[in-house]
Amino acid sequence: MYLKSQYKTGLLAVVALFLAVNVNAGTKVSKDPVSVELKTYLVSASADGKLTAKLVSKVKPNDVIEYRATYTNNTAGKIKNLAATLPIPVETQFLGKSQPENAEASTDGTHFAPMPLKRKEGNQMVNVPLKDYRALRWTIAELPAGKSVTVSAQTRVNSEKTSN
Repeated sequence: MYLKSQYKTGLLAVVALFLAVNVNAGTKVSKDPVSVELKTYLVSASADGKLTAKLVSKVKPNDVIEYRATYTNNTAGKIKNLAATLPIPVETQFLGKSQPENAEASTDGTHFAPMPLKRKEGNQMVNVPLKDYRALRWTIAELPAGKSVTVSAQTRVNSEKTSN
């Protein structure tokens, strides 16, 4: 029996394939204008109650993990309006914590809106449950040449078990 939620971070790197980068750079470069590095951290409380984050290669059900995507400007000029997108894997549930805090969210990875997401049920608007969030996106107004910006989101690994 395997736990659906136990996997190597290397497999999570596949998520990086879905990271969307929209760039308005005026210069041609031989390598990608923006590179992205995705890392996974286990978030836990230390003995004194402070939260710590440790880089991990495996996670298990109910672990709180933080995905951090670092976007680096590889050009000689500034990049404006960088859309930094971080998918939320279906094996996890978004916990409502992200940095920077001005992220927009999506339930399909395509249509984004400010959080909390809302939907119409009957005659009223209700909040979309965090478990339905599938991606976050930040608009970075300006990323200077050679500089990086990191965006992050905390999730909890689902506790569903599947047999294999």
